[in-house]
This record gives sequence, C-alpha cells and structure tokens, in this order.
Amino acid sequence: MKKYFKLIGIILIIFIAYFVYSRFKSISEIPKFEYKSITNEIFSKNDIQKTDKNIIFIYFSCKCNDCKDLINDTKNYKKLQKSNQIILVTTEKNIDIIKDFVAYKNLSKLQIPILIDSENNFPTDFALGISINLPKIIVFDKNEKLLNENQSKKILNF
Repeated sequence: MKKYFKLIGIILIIFIAYFVYSRFKSISEIPKFEYKSITNEIFSKNDIQKTDKNIIFIYFSCKCNDCKDLINDTKNYKKLQKSNQIILVTTEKNIDIIKDFVAYKNLSKLQIPILIDSENNFPTDFALGISINLPKIIVFDKNEKLLNENQSKKILNF
C-alpha cells in the first residue's frame, strides 16, 4: 500500500512541476497557438499577417471592469492600428457575452481578431505565470520577437 502512495506522490509532483514549468518558461517570440475566433474559425500563429507592424496581444476577461475600459477604446485602437496588429484573446466562452462586452459592431469595423481561449491555454502558451492581472498586454515586434516592458510602453503610449 505504501508503494502506491509513493507512486501517486511522485506522479503528483511530476504534474505540479510540469504545470509550474509551463507557466514560467520564458518566451522570446510568438509561441505556437491555436484558438477559435468569435466567428468560429481557427486562428493560429500562421494567421498573423506578415507586415512591418508590431503585434499586440490583449488577454482579457468579460468580468473585468479594467478590461472593459481598455477593450472598448476604439479611438485608441484606430491610432494603434497604424503601426500595430491587434489581437484580442478572451477567457469568456459564450460568444454572445463576448460580442456584447467588446461592443462588437465597433470593433468589427476595425477588423481586430477576437479569439476565445476556451481551454485556458493562453497563460501557458505565452508563459504568463500563475497569477495574472487582467487585462494583460503582450507586444511583439514585426519579426515576432517579444518586446520588453519599456519598449512596449513606448508603443502603447502608457
């Protein structure tokens, strides 16, 4: 019986170690990912347009007031889109709630992809750690390389 408890303990430690590693591994470029869009199409790293623009990922929750203020700032998006691609990724799974939250009609005019992280993979895919403050903004350059916080702030004008 003790052997089974030891075996279960070892397996549990391996799973915990893998979870912690996957959340804290560092990334230097856009990782491989695949999420459904609110139009039910698959969107992956390969769907990012190859341009001379930076790529901005905004990870948000529909239950977050700070997220709502940021997501619905279409004037800022128009300005940012001149030199950046914007990709929104939400934790919400209900498409109707997402569309209401993001003032869909205004954002659809801007053609910003809105993706659904239905399996909660974004924090692992983008190495966000265990505790995440939302909204989370991650900026990559035109070569898909991760920008540091100071470089990101200059692009976002924060």
